[in-house]
Amino acid sequence: MTQQHRAGSSRQGLGVVDGVLLGLGSVIGAGLFVASGVAVRQAGPAVLIAYVIGGVALVGVLSGLAEMAAANPAPGGLRTYAREAFGPWLGFTVGWMYWTSGVLTMSSEVTAAALMAHTWFPHSPLWVLSLVFSAGVGGINSLGVRRFGKVEDALAVVKVLALVAFVAIGGYFLLRGVGTGLDTIRSEGVGLGRLFPTGWRGLGASMLMVMFSYAGVQVVAMAASDTRDPARTFPRIIKALTLSVLVLYLSAFVVLLLVMPWNQVNTGSSPFVQALQRLGLRRVDQIFTFVILTAALSSLNSALYGVSRMLYGLARDGEAPGVFVRLTRSGIPGWALAGSSLVLVAAILVAYWLPRQAYLLITSASGFVSMFNWLVVALGHLRYRQILLRRNPGGLVYRAWGYPYLSLVTAGITAGVLLTTPLAPGQVVGLGVGVVMFCLVSLAYLLVIRPRRLARKK
Repeated sequence: MTQQHRAGSSRQGLGVVDGVLLGLGSVIGAGLFVASGVAVRQAGPAVLIAYVIGGVALVGVLSGLAEMAAANPAPGGLRTYAREAFGPWLGFTVGWMYWTSGVLTMSSEVTAAALMAHTWFPHSPLWVLSLVFSAGVGGINSLGVRRFGKVEDALAVVKVLALVAFVAIGGYFLLRGVGTGLDTIRSEGVGLGRLFPTGWRGLGASMLMVMFSYAGVQVVAMAASDTRDPARTFPRIIKALTLSVLVLYLSAFVVLLLVMPWNQVNTGSSPFVQALQRLGLRRVDQIFTFVILTAALSSLNSALYGVSRMLYGLARDGEAPGVFVRLTRSGIPGWALAGSSLVLVAAILVAYWLPRQAYLLITSASGFVSMFNWLVVALGHLRYRQILLRRNPGGLVYRAWGYPYLSLVTAGITAGVLLTTPLAPGQVVGLGVGVVMFCLVSLAYLLVIRPRRLARKK
């Protein structure tokens, strides 16, 4: 039995529920619970429109991924589809940009987790807390897909229940109409000016943080080859995941904006915790702080799963050092897992030197790189549909919604987010990091990978 075959056969363990919870675990993280406060202050109540726009793009990306993965559940996921649609250069670039985005996501999540835990352990250095969390998540990923799936299921359920509880608690107080943002609405009314208090510029500036809170969902593409009967199971995962994310996000933000006046949100902490404090629920807000810590660790866990599989796929195709193609006896890409985990050392150092300033920088850089990958998915789906039909003229296993219009709209939204990134001054450095990473990865392909492939053909 070859190493590659053993890897594929050993990982066929995720069902529909596991896949949905993996997706929820990756998307519901610090980007939603913490970074969303930045978006609220940038856009005001119009942030809800930003989340609707982001939700449209989410539907387009997940629907396109479902079609491609159902027909070709390749371990490389996004990288494989980009390579077949646009050629080896973009496949290589998307692979490494996905890995970079995942690493940045891990950095933001472990930073957020350390900051949350620091409120309870103020005498513990942030770098120690970050190291403990990183080691723990690395251990969970080394357990194997089935055990990893069970742990991630539990972490994801905690986050989902927390959002449902927040909506229920906030809804109860809203019905009573006491101590909430409804007081301001009743006295001042609702108009276009109050919906867009910072103007269209504020809406555009908020989009990157909004999209970052959706961005981790693409990890489900890496799980396509780990599902049982991918052609039938993966589309079901995508449908359930899309509906779950949209309902949870939009209902949570409707309640949040009604409970908490947007201009009173402090970007230094979670707006959800602030809303609960405003309602006078001191003990509940402590519980929610624990939930946010769990959410950050869950997203860190899912991100590590995705980047280790991507690094393994890159190594298997000769686009990363060969050592990362080695597997453990249980079929886990152990070396790729260890290599990706080591990168978190940089996040630990950042958390130690620049704990507060680092979070916005890391999240903006991760959001930019993620949007680049979303843009490639949307455009790649337009071309990949034709490739799949040439391979199988009789039809597709699953057809994406609204093709080709939804993919075009998704491409337009993600391109717009990339262009509006400079509207928020704190995100300019993140934009620069993303552009530099793209240039470095492209340069690596031109100087290393392409000459090597040309030499093999001679």
